[in-house]
Amino acid sequence: MHYFTLQEVVKRSGLSEHTLRYYERIGLLDEVQRDDSSGHRRYTEEDLRIIEALACLRATGMSIDDMRRYRELHKDGLDGAREQVELFEAHRQKLELELAKKQEHLRYLEYKVAFWKAVLAGDSAKVSEIGMVTAGMVKQLVK
Repeated sequence: MHYFTLQEVVKRSGLSEHTLRYYERIGLLDEVQRDDSSGHRRYTEEDLRIIEALACLRATGMSIDDMRRYRELHKDGLDGAREQVELFEAHRQKLELELAKKQEHLRYLEYKVAFWKAVLAGDSAKVSEIGMVTAGMVKQLVK
């Protein structure tokens, strides 16, 4: 069986040593095997697969609690599949809402760029028009 060192797992997963130890400490990862002579962590292919999945979930902004739930359901196999779908659909919906909000932020910034370009160009009509539009956007952006 091939084992991976902590440094190899850090490099492959993008997670820090601290994060990997933390995930193990809070039970998000099962206890990792240790080398008999050195006591260093030795990760299996399965450990690495789980860690890479957790790294991806973390990158999506998934909470530790939801990642824990994912791990519990994963261990349930087919019995947990329906709840896995619900977990990931809920997270996807959350990301879609965040993305829509970020798109509104970008739109606001585009207007601000256009506003200041109009100021520089001395186009007072455009300045007034854009000012009214951005004033209307404020209520949506600051909720």
